[in-house]
Amino acid sequence: MALQVVLLILSIVMLYYGAEFALESAEKIGLYLGMSPLVIGLLIVGFGTSLPEFFVSQLACLRGESPIALGNIIGSNIANLFLIMGVAGLFVPLHLARHEIKAQLYFHIVLTGILSILLFQAKLYWWGTALLVAFFAIYLWNTFREMKKQRHLRTVAKEDLEHEMGPMLYIKLIIGFILLFYGGDLLVSSGSKVGVMLGISTYVISAVFVAFGTSFPELVTAILACVKKKDTDLITGNIIGSNIFNVAFVLGSLGFYDISIGQSYSLEVYVLIFASVFLIALALFKRNFYKLSGFVFLATYLGVVYQWISA
Repeated sequence: MALQVVLLILSIVMLYYGAEFALESAEKIGLYLGMSPLVIGLLIVGFGTSLPEFFVSQLACLRGESPIALGNIIGSNIANLFLIMGVAGLFVPLHLARHEIKAQLYFHIVLTGILSILLFQAKLYWWGTALLVAFFAIYLWNTFREMKKQRHLRTVAKEDLEHEMGPMLYIKLIIGFILLFYGGDLLVSSGSKVGVMLGISTYVISAVFVAFGTSFPELVTAILACVKKKDTDLITGNIIGSNIFNVAFVLGSLGFYDISIGQSYSLEVYVLIFASVFLIALALFKRNFYKLSGFVFLATYLGVVYQWISA
């Protein structure tokens, strides 16, 4: 038991540093290409922080542990919104009324609706995968269109990054991917064994512990952005972008496996819909996500985790 717990912690450390290396390299490439903070948050950071979920879910399905894959994706999205956004909202106001952010929130609520429909099916059917892939293609097209519009928002001169675009940057990116792969593999195997030893279902283990581990990069990114007083668009873009990548890209990529949906996801669907509607309402009424909103989200997260563990 003690050995598996140590391996579980080690896997989280590997995922953390893997995401850090991949993220740092990807962010510099994004700045070099002239992306704005919002687009970097949506595309580069959102994709980078979703890599742990991608590797863990793929490896879980290869091992025949599809509940871990589903728990990881759904649990990560709930953690991103209610834990990470909740924590960030306690310290800095997150502005949601800007046109670009509202557009992302609309994408997010549509995808939440698609996910809700899929979770009430008996299995992940081919049409569900096709729907996710089509959504992801439209989302990427819109993001790249925004990137072209916002080139004037470049925050770092291209010449200032020339000296950093050497071989070491790409080596660091590759090391990050290696750590993510092996960290994900270790997380799935040790998490499954710890769950069996504690008599907890693999879904709960993945939704609470594995999801927290794979969402750790988002949490660190948000905290660092708060501490360093970075553009809060990066925090919002990171959370929304990561959630969209988790469902549209990660879940969409699992269509090659025979994934049965063998339990009720009503609680998860309701809280995800609540979060999506709540954020859209704040944006439409031109309110910031701050203090009270952060407290409500954190309290909701604790309530969901309690329900998972006590079920």
